[in-house]
Amino acid sequence: MNLDDIPSGSLCVVDTNVLLYAEQGTSLQAQRLLRRIEKREVLGVMPQPVWQELMHKLMLAEALMLGHLSGGNPARQLAGKPDVIKRLTLYKDKMRALVTLGMAFEPCTRIDLVDKAVAIQERHGLLTNDSVIVAMALRLEADVLVSADKQLQGIKEVQVYGPSDVKLRFTV
Repeated sequence: MNLDDIPSGSLCVVDTNVLLYAEQGTSLQAQRLLRRIEKREVLGVMPQPVWQELMHKLMLAEALMLGHLSGGNPARQLAGKPDVIKRLTLYKDKMRALVTLGMAFEPCTRIDLVDKAVAIQERHGLLTNDSVIVAMALRLEADVLVSADKQLQGIKEVQVYGPSDVKLRFTV
């Protein structure tokens, strides 16, 4: 089901990829979802791993855009340039804008990480962050998990909605 089909009033746990698609303009559905969150038509929650991954990817994208990185392994390159990191500002503004927009932050618990996520990994073969996000969505009793990850579409424990209009350009 696509993002425009999310019922009003739904509690939505939002994955990193959907936020990046909105930011990069590669999914109008993702952009509309953020506007719905801002208007409080739906409630948006970002689990802690999503906040961290998004901040990291936006930081790398800003450094790339400013010409501070080239070639492979941008994270390693940037880690060796602390003076560049200190001067980056756009990614921080974008993260703050999500708070202003009304996106909630949900901290990860030990139970999410060790108990629930491991069981989800064993059942579905998901990577760590994906299994933690699913575990957190289940703990929050979310109506919807919003993600473009195809492997999450097979999760039966939570309703997964993804953008059906993604036009990929570039992601970090």
